[in-house]
Amino acid sequence: MDRIFKKINDLFEELGFETVIINEPLYSQGGSYYKITYVEGLKAFVIESAANYDEAKNKVFEDSDLYPILLGEDEIMIKLRNDLMKDYLSK
Repeated sequence: MDRIFKKINDLFEELGFETVIINEPLYSQGGSYYKITYVEGLKAFVIESAANYDEAKNKVFEDSDLYPILLGEDEIMIKLRNDLMKDYLSK
């Protein structure tokens, strides 16, 4: 699991997201804040987003996109890259 989290972190950095600490490490882009977590019950990675600094500080995150582990590491990374570029960088 650590390997895929490293790849995800590298992808966020490659795409220009800033890493910030607000209670925990987060990714920032265009005034919004994101984190990715693995949810065991769903067996999936989930992007969670906060619309602004106050929401991130108060830990008010909305679930955004879901990446089931069954897709496999390569497919997760492809889908994540496409989603980040289409939905998160264009905001």
